[in-house]
Amino acid sequence: MRHNYIRLTFTVLFLSGIALAPSFADEPVSRDEEIAGLKSQVQDLLKRIENLEAGQAKVKEESLKAKEEVAKIKETAKAAEAAKVDLANALAKLKLKGRAAFGFFDSGKAGSYPAGSFEMPDAKIQLAFQPDDINTVTLRFNVNNATAQSPLMDYLFLQSKDFIPALKGSPFSLSARLGRFKLGFGEETWTDNPVEGILPSNSAARATIVDEGLEFAGKIKLDKIGLKPLGWVVSVSDGNSGVGSDSTAGKAFMGKIYYAPIDPLYLSGTYYNSGRLDSSSAELSLAGLVSRPTGENDWDRTVWELDARYDFGKGKKPLEPIVFSDSKAIARLSYGQFKDEANRTRSGNFGFVDGIYNLTKKFYAAARYSFINLNGDATATLNSVTANRYDRYSLGGGYRFSDNTILKLSYDWNKSQGADDADDNLLSALVATQF
Repeated sequence: MRHNYIRLTFTVLFLSGIALAPSFADEPVSRDEEIAGLKSQVQDLLKRIENLEAGQAKVKEESLKAKEEVAKIKETAKAAEAAKVDLANALAKLKLKGRAAFGFFDSGKAGSYPAGSFEMPDAKIQLAFQPDDINTVTLRFNVNNATAQSPLMDYLFLQSKDFIPALKGSPFSLSARLGRFKLGFGEETWTDNPVEGILPSNSAARATIVDEGLEFAGKIKLDKIGLKPLGWVVSVSDGNSGVGSDSTAGKAFMGKIYYAPIDPLYLSGTYYNSGRLDSSSAELSLAGLVSRPTGENDWDRTVWELDARYDFGKGKKPLEPIVFSDSKAIARLSYGQFKDEANRTRSGNFGFVDGIYNLTKKFYAAARYSFINLNGDATATLNSVTANRYDRYSLGGGYRFSDNTILKLSYDWNKSQGADDADDNLLSALVATQF
C-alpha cells in the first residue's frame, strides 16, 4: 500500500510539471482546458487513494474479526475437550447393573396364573455412582412386567467403606449404609428372585425386608489365633411398611453374625425385632404376611433364623448367586421362628432345605422343600391363601446358555392346611439374564 502512495505522488508531480511547461504543439491548446483536465485527473487519483485507504481499513477489520473467530473456535474446542474429559471421568465412576426374567407361568385356579400367562416377573435396573474411594450412591429401579412399580425406586442408599482411617491395618473392617436398602435377614434374601435363585420360585416363607435405616457391617480377623474372619451386621430401621416418614415411635433392630468354620461350610444367625408398630404393617414379610393380628392395634414382630450351607466339591466362583456357582453340588438348610406379639399373640416357625447339583457345566438340577407353620389353630393369609400351615415342594433344573443367561424350568406342589387345600400349584418356564 505504501508503494501505491509513492507512485501516485510521482504521477501528480509529473502531471503538474507538464501543466507548467511551455507547449510546443503545432496547434496551441488553451491553458484553462489543460488545467481543468489535470484537476480532473488529480481528483480521480485522490478518489482512488481514498478507496485504497478504505479497502485497507476493511481488510484490517476483517482480519481482526477472523482472528477473534479463530480465538472463539479455539476456546470452544478447549471447553468441549474439557467437558469430554469430565464426562469420561463421570462415566468411569458410574456402574450399571440389571437383571430380568421372561417366561410362561401356569397355575391352578387359586394361583396367580390360572389361565396361563406370559410374564416378566422380575426386572431391575441399578445405577451405582462412586465419587471417591470410600462412598458409593446406589439407585435401583423396579420395573417388573415393564411397568413402574410402587415404589419405583426400591433401593436408594449411600454406602461408605473403610471410612474410619484409624481402623486401617487393624483386625477390624467397617462399612455403613444409609437410606433405603435390603436388610440381610437370613440367606435366601440375597437370591429370592427368578434370576438369581436356583428355582424360579422361593421358599414358602421367603423372609425378606427392604427398609429405610442405618446399617453397620464388618469383619473381625482371627488369623492370629488360626481362625477365619467373623462377619457381623447391625442395623436400625423404621420397621413399619411403606416409604416416607415413620409413623411409629419404635425402631427396628437387626443383628447378624456369619462364619465359615471350615472352607466348604458357611453358617449364619440373624435376629430381628420390629419395635412397636401400633396399627401399621411390618416391613419384614413372612410368606407375604405383614399385617397385624386380627383385632390388634398395638403389636411388634420378632424373628430369628439360622442358616447353613455346604459346598460339595467347592468351586472357585463367588458364593452368590448359587445358581452361577461352579461347585459340584450345594446344600442349604434354614430354620427360624417368629412371634407377632400383641394381646393375642401369633407365632410360628418356618424353614427350608434345598440343593443344586451341577450335572455338567451347562446343565443343573435343583430341588427344595419349604414350609411355614402357625402355632395352635390360628390362620392367616400365607402366600395369598388362608391357612394354618403352608408347604411347598419344588423340583426343577436349568441350562446355562451363557455366563449370564439361564433357561429354567420348575414345578411347585403347594399344600395348605387349616382351610381347604388351595389349587395353586405352579409351572414355570423362563429365561433369566443379568448384566
